[in-house]
Amino acid sequence: MKTLSVLSCKGGTGKTTLALHLAVAAQRVGRTVLVADLDRQRSAIDWKRERDEARPCVEEAKPGSLFTIQQAATRLGSDLMIIDTASSREEDSAYAIRCADLCLIVLRPNFLDLKAVVASAQAVLNQRKQGIFVVNQATTGVAAMGEIMAALRPYGFPVAPVIRQRNAYSQGFGGGRTAQEIEPEGPAAGEMAALWSYLSDMIWPHVEAEPLMALSA
Repeated sequence: MKTLSVLSCKGGTGKTTLALHLAVAAQRVGRTVLVADLDRQRSAIDWKRERDEARPCVEEAKPGSLFTIQQAATRLGSDLMIIDTASSREEDSAYAIRCADLCLIVLRPNFLDLKAVVASAQAVLNQRKQGIFVVNQATTGVAAMGEIMAALRPYGFPVAPVIRQRNAYSQGFGGGRTAQEIEPEGPAAGEMAALWSYLSDMIWPHVEAEPLMALSA
């Protein structure tokens, strides 16, 4: 089993929405997913309560219980654990980074988020973990995005495909649904599928094609 930790030192970056959409994207290509809700607001748990479908599994977590949850999920045959962390809680994030195979550092393309990203990036570097930036809720033009990419380059982490600001990402949240389920052929669904494909290639190099082929057979 692999573990993906979703990090942000700043609130409002769409971290929980991203974690849940990635969980559904992974599930749609045959992965068994557990979302560990480490955020004290328990937004992922609230989303799960409104959801009609059993999967993905969402479980309340505390920093000290992450390793135990990880081991239990492995024994149950889960392929992936996604940890939704709390903003501005360095100690909680440290546990999540320690458990992670890949750390997603989420930011919006603005000055304040770029300043805040320093702490998350440094925490991942300090634990010698693999990190990747995900620019979320983007509304800026090509020139501005070039400046954002240049600002992130010194940290040495790759930048994932950009996620645009779209109503579909929040439209079904209160009903326990995601953009892929509301608009399966919509741009948000395609965007999230592309992001998941990019991330899965990092987590399972040369493996993700197998479940895709199996589902299309």
